Amino acid sequence: MLRLIAEQAVELMDAEAAAIFRVPHRSGGSSREVAPTVEYRVGHAGNFVDESDRDHLIWQVVRSGAPQAIDNAYADGSNRLFCLPLRSARETLGALCLRLRAGTELTEDELGLLQAFSDAATLAIENAQLYQDARHGLETVSALLQEMHHRVRNNLQTVAALLSIHLRQEEDAPWAVHLREAVSRVQAIAAVHDLLSDESRLGGTTVDVIARHVADEAHGTLIPPGLRVEFDIAPSDIEVPSRQATVLALLINELVSNAVSHGFEGRDRGRITVRTERVNGLANVEVANDGAGVPEGFDPAESQGLGMRIVQRLVTSDLRGRFDIRSGDTGTVATLTFPVGDGEGGG
Repeated sequence: MLRLIAEQAVELMDAEAAAIFRVPHRSGGSSREVAPTVEYRVGHAGNFVDESDRDHLIWQVVRSGAPQAIDNAYADGSNRLFCLPLRSARETLGALCLRLRAGTELTEDELGLLQAFSDAATLAIENAQLYQDARHGLETVSALLQEMHHRVRNNLQTVAALLSIHLRQEEDAPWAVHLREAVSRVQAIAAVHDLLSDESRLGGTTVDVIARHVADEAHGTLIPPGLRVEFDIAPSDIEVPSRQATVLALLINELVSNAVSHGFEGRDRGRITVRTERVNGLANVEVANDGAGVPEGFDPAESQGLGMRIVQRLVTSDLRGRFDIRSGDTGTVATLTFPVGDGEGGG
């Protein structure tokens, strides 16, 4: 932006050179003139015989808010140095100085044109600063959010590891299956936080990516030895925000757990498919398996199983959607339907 302003100023006035100066903010009411800083310069700068004359001129322009000019002595001769303030409604940003060609006298029209140019240049500089500040703020927030996801993931993985140690010591206990499911739920949430710690996914991710992470975790926790489960996860362009991504990971994990525990009971292999589509503006996530179907007339809201109650509650309360599970031609089909984004405020 500064380069463009300086170049346009030289072209506008057919000047030998142009420079944008910044002056430091004075503190404590000090009136001492500190040397202005050159932010950008184009053209033949020239060597001053005494730079203090230029600096004094810039300070006069900044303080008065009015353009001024002097005949300044350079090592290669004398030239007219014209400076005008870069002043916004909030503050004076600095000054734009032009080294005019020998014999140049600015007319009233040219002075008016330069004043309009400096006003536009000041606005452009101020907008560029605001953009830079906003971008820096966003980068800071993104870094903090990444760190938060990292810490949550690490804490969840620690909890899962402690539960797994306890599980290995009591694998034959009657409550072991419930503990295994708890470990799976914790790891499903941890997997999503690991996913969201990627800067490119801070705002959320697609359904198929979430499903693949859950599938990877399921092979290590939910699927017992002797059972081979194949996952078929179709690509999806439906992106859900971070809050819904966590809930969706838990839901898919519960449906996979239900398929392993009930649909594939007594089998050595099974298949789980995940499909996603938009239906009337809503996300429609279908998780199907080729195992045993649910009983006729099965109502998940009336189920005594913890997994089904968790699914029903998460879909209706957190996603503000609806849940349906039924027997299909080749197994069980569970469908999650919800508005994307509306679950952000759910609790």
